Amino acid sequence: MTLRPTPSEERWLTLARRLRRGPRDLPFSQHVGGCRTANLPSRCVFFVLGLIAAVMIWVVAARLAPQGALLTAGLVSIAIAEWLILARRHFWSGIEEALEVSGLTLLAFEWLSHGSWPPESVGARFVCVAFAFAGLRLLNPLFTTLAVLAFVIAIDAPHLGSGLVCYGFGIAALAAGGYRFRRPSHDQMLDWLVVVMPVAAYLWSAAPNAATDYLHAGASAWLVPICPWVFAAIALATGLQRRAHAPIIAFMLCVACTAYELRRLTGLSLETRLIVWGCFLLLGSVILERYLREARSGITSRRLRDEGDSAGILDIAGSAVLTPHSPPKADLSFGGAGGRFGGGGATGQY
Repeated sequence: MTLRPTPSEERWLTLARRLRRGPRDLPFSQHVGGCRTANLPSRCVFFVLGLIAAVMIWVVAARLAPQGALLTAGLVSIAIAEWLILARRHFWSGIEEALEVSGLTLLAFEWLSHGSWPPESVGARFVCVAFAFAGLRLLNPLFTTLAVLAFVIAIDAPHLGSGLVCYGFGIAALAAGGYRFRRPSHDQMLDWLVVVMPVAAYLWSAAPNAATDYLHAGASAWLVPICPWVFAAIALATGLQRRAHAPIIAFMLCVACTAYELRRLTGLSLETRLIVWGCFLLLGSVILERYLREARSGITSRRLRDEGDSAGILDIAGSAVLTPHSPPKADLSFGGAGGRFGGGGATGQY
């Protein structure tokens, strides 16, 4: 009995998901250790069903024993989730994730209900701990990202300070992404932080300023559009160097945040701004496409092969490798002795 899949089993599960194959298909079933997973739509449905089940457990516990209903419901939900993980080998199925995070959250609110502390900051701390335990236990990047966001709420800093903390988490995730982890889920946790934290940082820092007049604003106000632009430059350089998608996605989102923040800088009408910036983007894309027609450090805008059926050939080759083959049977048409041609013993006639 293992607490969760081994790194090798998790890599095979990730490969099966990328190839859109089930964990019970060969050759994946020989390497996943009996783990059961679900595709994304089924996982979302099972997650919702797990949340409904946790709520029903809390309702039943509140009817039977009003005192300590949160504690009882939380422990029961966690026990069921652990049984599904350990005994039934559910992993990334949705229902065990919903029960685990619901149970931990119920325990956090039970502990919070017995204290006389401020509800917002301290409550965010308990929720942060609950989501952090759930994310690390279930190897779920969504829960770890929510734990970091809850931590930013828990520190109860000013808007600009919370934004800078989010940028710090994003930079730390970018730096940690250079390390090669054995589990794909650890890479996904860092990728989620790289994409989500700069956007959250911009929303936090820009929250008190609905429409800032940057032509007459101070130096501190310019930190709101400058910080995502700096993060975008760092993310773009990192993504091109590592050939990674998450930093490039973060670059595009940060550029969009900067452009939206500076939307009133020129004073032009909306239609004029759309036309001007559209022309700049079109010109930049044409120049970049022509520049990358020749391979630059392994990056090119041309197709790697001229043959139109190269992708199909690769699919056929992958299917041939993944499909088990049985050795061909020997031809039994040969019979010794009795041949009439040349005395060689062959039964064929010419």
